[in-house]
Amino acid sequence: MTTEADWELVRRLVAALPEGTWTSYGDLAELIGTGPRQVGAFMRDDGAVPRAYRVLTASGKVSEGFRWSDGRTGKNVPDLLRDDGVTVSAKGTADLSQRMSVYDLRLLAMELGEDLGSGFGTKLDEDDEDA
Repeated sequence: MTTEADWELVRRLVAALPEGTWTSYGDLAELIGTGPRQVGAFMRDDGAVPRAYRVLTASGKVSEGFRWSDGRTGKNVPDLLRDDGVTVSAKGTADLSQRMSVYDLRLLAMELGEDLGSGFGTKLDEDDEDA
């Protein structure tokens, strides 16, 4: 079950994403043990996630369900991403090489002083499928 501490971690991580990077709903979901839709719903409803526009779909697109939690309109997410140093194509797709993976998010969490438990850093290589 996702706790308030998990959601606070999401808030802190999104706020701390380095310039020129973005992440996905799925990466955040994997980090806290929930689903991407739950992360999207939280971000939509919470209203306290700074720079929530830097969380995209796994393919680097703005989610069809993206809404400004404070009711703002007229903000163009691809333009905001570009202002933050993210390369965005004419079709609105963010550069995948600038994506913060779940592993990158774990490192960022550690830099923020978060204790993610003993499972941190156990990223498996493709050759380690039997592990």
